[in-house]
Amino acid sequence: MTNRITPALIPDIATRLPAFPRVVPELLDRLQSDTISVDSLVHIARQDSVIAAAILSAANGLRRLRAQPDTADLFAAASLIGTNKLKQIIVRIGLNKLLSEGSGQAFFFEHSLAVAIVSQELAQLVPGVSPDEAYIAGILHDIGQLAYFVVDTEAYRRVRHQAIGDGLLLAHEAAAFGLDHAEVGRLLTSHWQLPTSILQAIGRHHETDGIWHSKLEAVINLAETLSRALDIPASPHNRVLSLNAAALDYLGLNWAMPEMADLIGRSRARFTYACS
Repeated sequence: MTNRITPALIPDIATRLPAFPRVVPELLDRLQSDTISVDSLVHIARQDSVIAAAILSAANGLRRLRAQPDTADLFAAASLIGTNKLKQIIVRIGLNKLLSEGSGQAFFFEHSLAVAIVSQELAQLVPGVSPDEAYIAGILHDIGQLAYFVVDTEAYRRVRHQAIGDGLLLAHEAAAFGLDHAEVGRLLTSHWQLPTSILQAIGRHHETDGIWHSKLEAVINLAETLSRALDIPASPHNRVLSLNAAALDYLGLNWAMPEMADLIGRSRARFTYACS
């Protein structure tokens, strides 16, 4: 079948997607080496005019609240909004074009955003997991689906329609394209030379065997389940058969924790705000 995807075809498929933003691997490198500073983030932001404009906009919004004039100085703007907000802008703006233009499907982008938000919130409850890395892995977790959209959009729409009825999305994908989207996503992110921890988390975000290679992997797996259980965004695809007790146990979490109730409220509010 001409729709069959193999590892050898991944480089060609990658060229047919919107360009992977080079600012994201650079940010990940900085996160790995613990050299994050306002200066280093400004260096990354200067590579992309849209990211730089978003930083200036965020800072000038704060300055206007204080009755201060706007600034065109990127370093001054970055210093005002701080490193956490800077990292969020770099990732959000850097990946928005890839995700929103790559599929042309609103649900794909919104679901990726929801999982990213829930992943970041979960990571803040789990020692040893970077909330920034969790956000990046979360927003990229379904990146393999982009390959289907560029190979045969109509065939993939049929696959997704089938899955509404029986919930067997991965099986239908493998039957139609040779590989399911988790494996295609792992291959794509390997092609883009992202960290192994993110590759593993993407490749196993639907696994139910309870075997984890890292806490990040369990966080993304749980965030996928939780975002669908919360029905954010609302969709007939949000079928949940279990609430992933194995991942909860591995991460040292439980549903009775007050922090989990807070997490659910924050995730809903952040998603609503991000999509408004």
